[in-house]
Amino acid sequence: MRIKNAKIYQPDGTFKETDLVTDGEYIKSDAKADHEIVDGFELFAIPALIDVHVSQCGELHFDEGGNFAIDKISDLEAQNGVLTWYGVTKLPAAHAEKAARFMDTWNTETAPLHPECADLAGLVLERPIAHIQDAKPSDESWKDLAYDDADEFAKIEADTKKAFKLIEVDAAQPGADKYISLVSKEAQVAIVDTDPSFADAEKAFKAGVVMAQRYWGKECVLDPKRPTVLQAVLQNDGKFLQLLVGEDNVDKRNVTSTFAEFQDKIVLSSSDGNLYDAMKRLIELGVPAADAINACTVTPALALKVADKMGTLEDGKLANILLVDKDFHIRHVIHRGKMVI
Repeated sequence: MRIKNAKIYQPDGTFKETDLVTDGEYIKSDAKADHEIVDGFELFAIPALIDVHVSQCGELHFDEGGNFAIDKISDLEAQNGVLTWYGVTKLPAAHAEKAARFMDTWNTETAPLHPECADLAGLVLERPIAHIQDAKPSDESWKDLAYDDADEFAKIEADTKKAFKLIEVDAAQPGADKYISLVSKEAQVAIVDTDPSFADAEKAFKAGVVMAQRYWGKECVLDPKRPTVLQAVLQNDGKFLQLLVGEDNVDKRNVTSTFAEFQDKIVLSSSDGNLYDAMKRLIELGVPAADAINACTVTPALALKVADKMGTLEDGKLANILLVDKDFHIRHVIHRGKMVI
């Protein structure tokens, strides 16, 4: 496929009018032009979005509906500009393993027949050690139990062929740093939005956490006299702030100042399948388009260590491309080099 006359989003955040060429599933600038030609006149090409936290989409809950839910969510996500997503599930182990089996079956049997559907790239394990709190253990017992849970997670990863790509942990719980230091060898780790102290967040980052979660409607206040998890994100290189989109309203001043402060550290994600709409809304509120696009493309790819495959429109990356108009209405969706919408 050769996309002509479109303005192509560049890694530096600008648009450049040039051809974008694909060869099979990948972007390849030197591919021959003897195949499909797409006229992108007055359109803009941006990378397809990556959503790292999908628990539901529409009325469908990912880990309750099995293959049917995966099929429908993957279809809805693609229509909404998301071509890579990660489904959220929880312990107990039997439940998590069941979700992994559903994902494996869908990826091997159903996905090859449905190129119009987004890729379910992996699973997210939500708050795996929260259940320990019910036993009201001492701090020392907490640490022992955290070690046990880390062993359980390693077994789940082995049994599910490393299906879990992200683990979301409460950094304020005793023993969390011990748990994080062990499971971060198996997957990326985020800390959930429970307002851990600056000290707990620092320990979590040192133990191996890659990002801290924050609901996008929640005010992001930076007070040097009372540092929080937000300062910990800013002070640690290679760490990210995950803004989790919901139905709550966002304050224009707060969201624009958050993007100005954190810039290339923001990962925008959505639990309810409205990530593309959230990106558009940010742009309408005054967030620079490049910052909003990056928060849904290259930055999540970096956070989940998949930037060698996706997140930008560069040679060797998957040809997951959106063609949009000047108002960011989606006109075409290209999944792995095939026009699907």
